[in-house]
Amino acid sequence: MDGISARFAQLQRDVGRHHAAAAALKPGADGRQSAFDALLAAADSLLAYDAQVPGLRQEPARRATQAFVLWTSRGAAVVAGLTAAAVIPGWVSWAWLLLLIPFFCGTLAGGWQAVPLPKGRPHGRYRVSAVVRAAGVLLLSAAATGVLSPWWVIAVAACEGGAYLTALPDGPGTNRSSK
Repeated sequence: MDGISARFAQLQRDVGRHHAAAAALKPGADGRQSAFDALLAAADSLLAYDAQVPGLRQEPARRATQAFVLWTSRGAAVVAGLTAAAVIPGWVSWAWLLLLIPFFCGTLAGGWQAVPLPKGRPHGRYRVSAVVRAAGVLLLSAAATGVLSPWWVIAVAACEGGAYLTALPDGPGTNRSSK
């Protein structure tokens, strides 16, 4: 049993214990009102924790997504930087720097430090966005080094558009945690 389930079971036992104590008192007995107040407080604690359980269960996956996005961005920054550095020995034309430097700066900014993901929101699309952006960097590097045709820049633009669109925040109508 994990910590979340153990805490939930403990709160359920507290509610049961307070219910048994309140039910054992006869109407009009001293302490009956305080017993019911304790029962209501225990039930409120249980309901408040129950509302937090989905977010607590998603926390490990959210941290994994955050690390995945960080390291994917770092890897893409390395690829873009190495391809841009290939201009110095003449393996890549200087004109490719117009695309490589913004890619390098953008991926380096994303991989500089971990950006906290919003809690209670879907986080899988951030992984998709990171993979699509990394694919765009790989395609751009392959086109810059001459492995692929320069026409593949169109696919790079599509990858960047897709990465941008998948990383957009949810609108207020899609927040499932407020229902």
